[in-house]
Amino acid sequence: MPSAKLTLRANKSQAYFDSLCKHFARKVNVERTGNSATVAFPMGECHMSVDNDQMLFDASAADQEALEAVKMIIATHAVRFVELKDSLVNWSH
Repeated sequence: MPSAKLTLRANKSQAYFDSLCKHFARKVNVERTGNSATVAFPMGECHMSVDNDQMLFDASAADQEALEAVKMIIATHAVRFVELKDSLVNWSH
């Protein structure tokens, strides 16, 4: 199962994490416990967590095409926050 990880740093990481959890929960299943959550997209899932100024994302899917779709969803939503607007989104595999 292909997977990829992403770390984004922001002063308001906790607020951004909270917003992402609430936003995704309107459309798909989100299981949240404290500062970590798993988002179940139709094509794969992403485990998200926050630790101080870091947001951590661990995406996985059945195949590479599905993984790319999960990565795109996460990246396009995360960079909407003003503080992250100019962030480079570099996933590691």
